[in-house]
Amino acid sequence: MFTKTGFRRSNWFSTMPKAINRISLLCLVLSFTHASAAGYQSIDSIKQSARQFVETHTRANYGQQGDIEVGRLDSRLKLNQCQLPLEAYLPTGSRDLGRFTVGIRCNDERPWSIHVPVTVTVYKDVIVITKPLPRGTILEHENMRVMKYDMSQLPAGYVEHQQDAVGMELTRRLNSDTPLTTNLIRKPKIIKRGQQVSIIARSGGMEVRMMGKALEHGAVGERIRVQNLRSKKKVEGTVTPSGDVRVDI
Repeated sequence: MFTKTGFRRSNWFSTMPKAINRISLLCLVLSFTHASAAGYQSIDSIKQSARQFVETHTRANYGQQGDIEVGRLDSRLKLNQCQLPLEAYLPTGSRDLGRFTVGIRCNDERPWSIHVPVTVTVYKDVIVITKPLPRGTILEHENMRVMKYDMSQLPAGYVEHQQDAVGMELTRRLNSDTPLTTNLIRKPKIIKRGQQVSIIARSGGMEVRMMGKALEHGAVGERIRVQNLRSKKKVEGTVTPSGDVRVDI
């Protein structure tokens, strides 16, 4: 038989396990949530590793940092907190200008890797055409100017110095602000096929001149075939700046 006081005590003891269970469950949930949050690699740390890698790589290869934009990563991304410093790298065959990705990986006991999108813009001074020019134009300083250009948009073989293009001939028509490249210019042909030329033959310290006929077009420094008008013999020689053909025998 229970007293009034005893009944209350008995009721308190009977309900106590439920209260303790609720508190324990709440503590467990909070503890698990905290552990999960602490156990994931932060997205900011991944993006920062990508940025630092790109900054160092771009300075080393292009002499400037350029404009760097690191793309977004999914906010729901869940990667284990790495116990070692993150490693950044360029995937095999990847470009390093314009839009590309940087690999970030963790090499601890629970390894993972991810590709981070980045955009890098580096500007370079290049030579461009000042106005539309037809094919065959012999370039002069007034035909060209220096312009900053996004290197990711530049074609291969771009020209950086005007002196490398002055006196060269355009191989096709060009529009204004077109960057000059080595395949757009060539040395002009100063000798035409069928033209009479002076053939200079050298042997040791002796030099002999004779008249000949060019069998093909030729620019300065090119080797062309010519025919000796007297002997009808065909030889090969190098075109000189003065328009002669030098033959070494």
